[in-house]
Amino acid sequence: MHVISAGMHTTVQDLGRAGYAAIGVPPSGAADPLSLRLGNRIVGNADNAAGLEFTLTGPVLRFEHESFIAITGGQGAEVSLERAGERVEVVSHRAVRVAANDRLVVKRVLGAARGYLCVSGGISVNVVLASRSTLASAGLGGLAGRALQPGDVIPVGRAAGPTCQDERAAAAGAWAAHVLARRHLRVVPGLNADAFSSAALRTMMECEYTVADQSDRRGVRLLGPCVSDACDGGQLPSEGVAPGSVQVPDGGAPIILGVDRPTTGGYPVAACVIAADMPIVGAILPRTPVRFELSTRQAAREAWANQEAQFDELLPAPTGGRL
Repeated sequence: MHVISAGMHTTVQDLGRAGYAAIGVPPSGAADPLSLRLGNRIVGNADNAAGLEFTLTGPVLRFEHESFIAITGGQGAEVSLERAGERVEVVSHRAVRVAANDRLVVKRVLGAARGYLCVSGGISVNVVLASRSTLASAGLGGLAGRALQPGDVIPVGRAAGPTCQDERAAAAGAWAAHVLARRHLRVVPGLNADAFSSAALRTMMECEYTVADQSDRRGVRLLGPCVSDACDGGQLPSEGVAPGSVQVPDGGAPIILGVDRPTTGGYPVAACVIAADMPIVGAILPRTPVRFELSTRQAAREAWANQEAQFDELLPAPTGGRL
């Protein structure tokens, strides 16, 4: 794929590089892994195949060879395909055939901060620390360790072709859009929950917050009631932190840590978003209202298991899908 226009912070991402936090490397990977997995299943790839993640607006690409693609994320995106002087609209959450020299124009994402483009065969950049994902802050992985630029050529694996019918893909896309539309983030108590007063935690659970413009893959900043009575000014000895950790820095405005977060932090962690709701954290748009909803660890495990079971029933992962 040749990059004509890069879109906004378009990067190569798979499901991330687990196991390297001890040397200061966060997992990276898709901020909304549900949408990446959905796109991969539609085009016949393994869940962990690498695709393109774009923010708000997507790239313009020219294809060298025939392949199948899928656009996912939120409610989809405004996309068109230019072929032999004609332009046709591309339906999201479907397998779409592209021919040699076709131009794909990805415009804005609908209902989400991030969209995904998956291509049959997956994107075959080099594997770095067990992943093809881009960590732009460290110049690691992806294509030259950075967001795409005009003139880049993206290597693609051998096309295997789609493995699902449009009806199944459409049903799975509608289900994923429904999951990502939830604005109540379920959380379990964090490592430092006992450092906060019951009144502060009650405020956090009962009040509405708004996603700040200054949010990115490292973390989602929230605007709203302060949670500010912890740990004598909000500082603790630095310790490991996980994606989804809800840190409360000086000033009391919570931050939900994302996939490119630092691997350690010294701010108290009041709560942690459950795994089933982490795709929402990656998809949620700035200036969107959100609330927290207290869960238990057992309920969090059940929510994950139920979500996975629904996904597999709607659109099973292809046998022998390509990485």
